[in-house]
Amino acid sequence: MRILIIALARSGGYQLNEWLALELGYKMIHEPIRRNASIEGYNIVVKYVLNEIEYSKDVDYTNWDKVIGLTRLNIKECAISQSKAVQQNEWRKRYEVSDEWLNENDADINHFEEWIRNQIKFFNNIKEIELKVTYEGIYHTKEDIQRIKDYIGITNPKYEHLLDSTNRLRKTKGTKSKLI
Repeated sequence: MRILIIALARSGGYQLNEWLALELGYKMIHEPIRRNASIEGYNIVVKYVLNEIEYSKDVDYTNWDKVIGLTRLNIKECAISQSKAVQQNEWRKRYEVSDEWLNENDADINHFEEWIRNQIKFFNNIKEIELKVTYEGIYHTKEDIQRIKDYIGITNPKYEHLLDSTNRLRKTKGTKSKLI
């Protein structure tokens, strides 16, 4: 099976990509355009970040068995995460933000909120996305985890703990990551 994930930046797409690849025993391919990686073959889970494909004519949506779209409902939190990642040039490292940092970076956060709204408009126009899920539906309410399992056909998950909110990149007091 070939699974495509199209994810809004800073929406938990890496973790979803990793989880599905581990559950299925498939090869994980993360952001292939940025890495110039091949997406040929079967038994792969490929994650494109939404802005990576926005202007690309190379993405053939018909070449996939399953297509999942991932966005985030809380645009402000997404913008904070994007601002921090851009500022630190760190995309997979855990981070903290203080009230002072939020105040100092308010203009950047507002800029990214607008950028995210435009990305979501683009996302909503991709008719090939068969299952749309959200960061909040996976990491907070967990309702989208079951929807993904049903859609893909996962009946006996072993790595679902990877989708626990303690694994989010933004640190909150008193939480410890649940690793593999």
